[in-house]
Amino acid sequence: MKKLFRMIIFSAIALFLTSLWNKGFIIKPDFSIYLKATLLIAFIYYLIVPLSKVILLPLNLLTLGFVSVVFYCFLFYFLANYFSLIIIKGWTFSGVGSIKLNSMTNIFVSAISVSTIINLLGKIL
Repeated sequence: MKKLFRMIIFSAIALFLTSLWNKGFIIKPDFSIYLKATLLIAFIYYLIVPLSKVILLPLNLLTLGFVSVVFYCFLFYFLANYFSLIIIKGWTFSGVGSIKLNSMTNIFVSAISVSTIINLLGKIL
């Protein structure tokens, strides 16, 4: 129970931080929508990701973890398009230089961002 509660908190923090820095990753400012998105991400990272790691272990070893990243991207694409709780669209990153990301690239960047934040919080706490 403690692990599930921590996963819900970590997912909420990861979604919030990703929406702060990524202007193409939009969560509507409604508490119920934010709560639903958080619970879906927590469910995915608590149940589906460990199962996918076991099932995709040989492919992950051969591709040095790239299959997991692709799997996360498919999950985010599914969440964005079928549940419509989050909106992921293209945007221009104006950091060092100007990098234009289309919506598919932004799904990839958002999935990496959320999974990295969740994993870092899990390691720290």
